[in-house]
Amino acid sequence: RSAVRDIAPAVLGSMPFGVFLGVTLATHPIGPQLGLASAALFYGGSAQLSALTLVAAGAGALTVVGAVVAINARLVLYGAALQPRFAGQPAWFRWLAPALLIDQTFAVAAALPADVTGARFRRYWLTVGGVLGAGWLGAHVLGLVAGAGLPSWLPLDIAGPAVLVGLLVPHLRGRGVPVALAAGIGAALSAPLPAGVGKIGRAS
Repeated sequence: RSAVRDIAPAVLGSMPFGVFLGVTLATHPIGPQLGLASAALFYGGSAQLSALTLVAAGAGALTVVGAVVAINARLVLYGAALQPRFAGQPAWFRWLAPALLIDQTFAVAAALPADVTGARFRRYWLTVGGVLGAGWLGAHVLGLVAGAGLPSWLPLDIAGPAVLVGLLVPHLRGRGVPVALAAGIGAALSAPLPAGVGKIGRAS
């Protein structure tokens, strides 16, 4: 129950971005089936959107993979921060559960009390990841099915940044404020770069 309660705001916040990606997949060259598979594989919007943009622009496989790796490099730091929670867990969990590590799942797990370890953490982590994943894929399906009927003025493409800002703001304090400002300036300067390069800058 606590896992569902904690992740529910992130699920609701990520759904508009998922709908936007579903609308994008409806007319994307890779097709809806492969697009949904990519949504499950990436389990995160920034890398998926960058990959879709680069594929549509005709970029090569190495370019697409390099962009995804650059965008997701932050997950290494997230994993290091959560290492104490994964230490001592069964091998299957240590190998498979990190696939659920993205900004939203890290944010709720990092806020857990220190005594949430072992089986309690496994139940929490898998519930958080499963609920978020179900909402994420459901939003994609909704975008694929209802995308043509959505009004063109809906700013669905800003949903992803809005979700991340919502996760960041409550934790801003002290030296984190100038870091966030510098990141915002860097994102604004990189936004006009072509062929999806700007998305790498914004995600980084």
